[in-house]
Amino acid sequence: MFYCEIVLYIIMQSVWPTETAVVWSELSEAILSKDWEKAKVAKKSIEERQRELRRERESKGENWVPKHFSKEEGWNCSPIEKWVPNAPIISL
Repeated sequence: MFYCEIVLYIIMQSVWPTETAVVWSELSEAILSKDWEKAKVAKKSIEERQRELRRERESKGENWVPKHFSKEEGWNCSPIEKWVPNAPIISL
């Protein structure tokens, strides 16, 4: 258990909290363990949070612009680091 926590900590330091592997990790873990109820709850939670963030931006008159992808350049990715590690799904 302690080893997994250390690995997870290291991974979390190398990716942004908004990265797909982080945001959807609970859902991914539930799917892998075939816990469909947990998967449904996790997916709904993510979607509700995204709606909440959109409403907050709209109420402030903010226009959301992707930080890591550019539509003008064909949705090219601009990672934080030159090398980004694989984003494994880790179950604690």
